[in-house]
This record gives sequence, C-alpha cells and structure tokens, in this order.
Amino acid sequence: MLNQKLKQAYFAKQGDSNPELNSEIKALSGFSGTKFLKSLQSLAKLFVNENTCYLEVGVFQGLTLMSVASEIQSFEAIGIDNFAFFDKEKRNQKIIEERRAKFGLDNVKLVNKDYEDALLDFKNVTDKKIGLYLVDGPHDYRSQMMCLLYAMPYLADEAVIVVDDCNYKHVRQANRDFLITHPEYKLVFESYTSAHPNNQAPDVRKESRDGWWNGINIIAKDKDNVLKSMFPPVEKDKSLFVNDHTMHCIKYPEHVTKFIPYINKLSAIMTGKWKPQNKFLGSFDKLNTHSDGMEERLNAAVK
Repeated sequence: MLNQKLKQAYFAKQGDSNPELNSEIKALSGFSGTKFLKSLQSLAKLFVNENTCYLEVGVFQGLTLMSVASEIQSFEAIGIDNFAFFDKEKRNQKIIEERRAKFGLDNVKLVNKDYEDALLDFKNVTDKKIGLYLVDGPHDYRSQMMCLLYAMPYLADEAVIVVDDCNYKHVRQANRDFLITHPEYKLVFESYTSAHPNNQAPDVRKESRDGWWNGINIIAKDKDNVLKSMFPPVEKDKSLFVNDHTMHCIKYPEHVTKFIPYINKLSAIMTGKWKPQNKFLGSFDKLNTHSDGMEERLNAAVK
C-alpha cells in the first residue's frame, strides 16, 4: 500500500503535470518553491485522512500551512511556531490568523510554542496521528534531529516526513543519522538547488522559486521494509560539528558568536573577496550549500 501511494506521489519528480496552485495561495509571502508546495499538497491528499493530520514545524507567515490546509479541508492541518525567528515586527501570528480567516480554513490549528514543548505535549494538541509532517523549524543539527525524534511516537504507520532546506549539510547529516539509526524510515526522494535562492542570480533564483527552493528530502515510514535504503549525501569531514562543541567550551560563547559575522566580513574585505550578497553566483561555503554529486543522485531517488 505504501509503495502504491509513493508511486502516485511520483509527481515529486514530475511535478509539472499537477494542477496549478491556487493563484491567491501562490501569491502569499513565504520561503517555498512551487514544486515543493505542489508536492506537499499531493502528499497530503494521499496520507492525511480522518485518522491522521498534517503537521508542520516552522510556519513563518503560513504559506505552506495554508497551501496544504486548502487541499484537505475536512482534516486537521496543524502548525507549530513560537515566532522566535524572521519576525522582528511581531506580526507573523496575526498574518497567519488573517490568512486563515480570508481563506475560510477552519481546519487550521496554530500552536504558539517552542517545537520541543509542543511535540513533547502533542497528545494534548490532537488525538490524530501524523500522516504528513513538514520539518522546517530551526535548522541546527540538534533541532533537526529532535524534530524527527520527538514526532516518532505520533507518526502514523504510513507517515511521510518532508524536510525543507536540505541544501544545508548539517540538515542532511541529521537526516542521514536518523535514517541509519532508525532503519524503518527510508529516504524516497531528494532534490537540491545550487544555493539558497537569496544568494542566486535572478534567472537561477526563478528556477528555485519554481522548483525545490533550498533543497528537499522526503522520508517514508516503512514498517514492512519494502523500500530500499538510501541516504542523503554528506561530507566525511565533521569539523562543522566539532567546532560547535569547541565554541561552547569557550567561557563566553554568546559573545564570540555575535562577532562571527563581522570577522567574516573583515576577512573577506582584507582578501578582496567581498561583494554585495545579490551579486554572488553559484554555491557558498558560508551557507553550507554545496556537496559534490548531489545532482547525479536526483534520478535515483524514487523507483
């Protein structure tokens, strides 16, 4: 059954054959590509039902939440966000509530909590199992891993997990470590872009906005072990994670981290490599967006 549903979801690779997004939904502000949104909608229609719900961690202004909720209006669509990021004016929760009212999406439930508190108490959020789960919260390694681990008790037998921003190597590392230590979960699709869209030239940025934005991994719960094992690409060099520990051994780590952006800019100016952000092309080590061989892996994702 899982295999049949995933074959129906092969749209993730052939996304152009799907119906167009609702023009009003598509016009909402947010950080997602068109193929990404259409994939979420199609997966929701396959894996969310009267016994399950859609859940996302990291709502921002509600683009993905509204996109999915509009396709499953008879079923629950839940978003978790404490609005600690990307919300300087403290308006995002109000924007989401206004959009929910505008589209008449009574199936949308917003949980204003830290993801750890919300997931640890998820039994009091809903009595449904999670059929489709979007992980798009904090992207540090620990948060990525804990978003996966905390949700496990609530995932339906045929749940699908969609992980956003998989261009980042620490996100892929967390996904890979989760897959290796939990073999009942399988990577079924992956796609990446050349860099974060904010750092791409306009013509390339349009491709990312029409496509997968900043990379995607799709993971299926495979309790019957019918799918082959696959893993996202990572680097053998683990200095990124060692440096994280080293940084926190310093007596005042919070002060050091505040100075890092200025040190990076000073170094770039001294070496003559500094340029305005919108003039950069290609992939950037600073954003951990590049791994050799990612494009070649695309066609091997779903069989």
